[in-house]
Amino acid sequence: MRASIIIPSYNARERLYLNLTALNRQSYERDDVEVIVVDNGSDDNTFEMARNFRLKYPLKVIRIEENKGIAFGRNKGVLSAEGDILIFHDSDMIAMPDYIKLHLEAHREPNVVACGMFWRRIFTYYYENFTAEQLSNFEKLRKLRRLYRNCSYKDKAPLISEEQTKTEDLQNYSFDLEMGFICDLMDIRRQYGNNFEGYYLPWRFFITNNLSAEREKVLGVGMFDTNIVRYGYEDYDLGIRLYKSGCKFTLADHIVSLHQEHPANYRSNDLVENINYICSKYNSIYFIDVVLVCLSDSLNIDKTMMNGIAWDILRIIPKPEYHEILELFLELLQVLRKRFFKPQEEDGKAVYARVNGKKEYYIQKIIRLQRQEWVPYFVPMLSILFKLAINMDFERLVKISQDGKGELL
Repeated sequence: MRASIIIPSYNARERLYLNLTALNRQSYERDDVEVIVVDNGSDDNTFEMARNFRLKYPLKVIRIEENKGIAFGRNKGVLSAEGDILIFHDSDMIAMPDYIKLHLEAHREPNVVACGMFWRRIFTYYYENFTAEQLSNFEKLRKLRRLYRNCSYKDKAPLISEEQTKTEDLQNYSFDLEMGFICDLMDIRRQYGNNFEGYYLPWRFFITNNLSAEREKVLGVGMFDTNIVRYGYEDYDLGIRLYKSGCKFTLADHIVSLHQEHPANYRSNDLVENINYICSKYNSIYFIDVVLVCLSDSLNIDKTMMNGIAWDILRIIPKPEYHEILELFLELLQVLRKRFFKPQEEDGKAVYARVNGKKEYYIQKIIRLQRQEWVPYFVPMLSILFKLAINMDFERLVKISQDGKGELL
């Protein structure tokens, strides 16, 4: 089997139906592709609809009685897959006709992770509990493009017909999602190109609504982490491990699939829970970049600074004599993570006491690091962390030590 398309679904029956309908329009005509739908505890007859759907490719439908999170559902699909290439394709996506063909072409070379276009959106159904932002985008399309003029504004009212999904170029109905992190990623694409030359955090593009990777690679790094049950981050988590294992990431933004807009399915504290879990899981100097990305908004670190720090760390990691400085950097990051997201465990005073007892040692190490290595981003960020985490003026202490003026305070 050449490829397995894995589609987890939870109470998205109507959107999944359009998803499968669009797959019947695919230009790829060989029979070495299978589709695996994982009904993740739905109560809207998703299983019955999918089981009875007439698809042009071999179709497996797996029923999970209790929803244990999307990571658990995707893993069920991975374990059932027979394809060499896994194509992750969420239930609320509508693939353009060359979707499968282009994903397979992206794997002509081994060890590739192909990140398809994930920021295009489309309205296929009207939902009464759309967010204010979704309603605003919908009305803009109605007025500016003169689309959806006959909308009844009833819950789950169809906006795109099944026939349109079969015959029309639905990109005419689509729009770009304008969110901070999306705009950030688009700037990165423009600066570093689709092969991420000189960019050291490509796992940030690992969005599993339109993505493919080798099955053996996914199995080799342990699949999705089922401890992540809150919305988001289960895809980043797998992307981190694939990237650190040596996979080559590429932004295949010519592979287009449209995300069907629907009511938000996340809770207000999902972000906090996920950041705490990820930062605790990757509390190692080999994953400082992960913790840094998780805290980037809170620390107001821009994308250039973040990439520069990641590059500096990659050059320091092979030098064991500086691992203590990396441990210090990570420890200060974790102080701030707890302060921002888990204040009941904040340990800044204890860390201050420990660092203060060894500050001359640390300062001499850092001075040596600056002299022997070119780390234009790492040391300035370390200075910022000293100030924010334990209120220690690191730059002043270094200057005093270098000038030999007075005692360190």
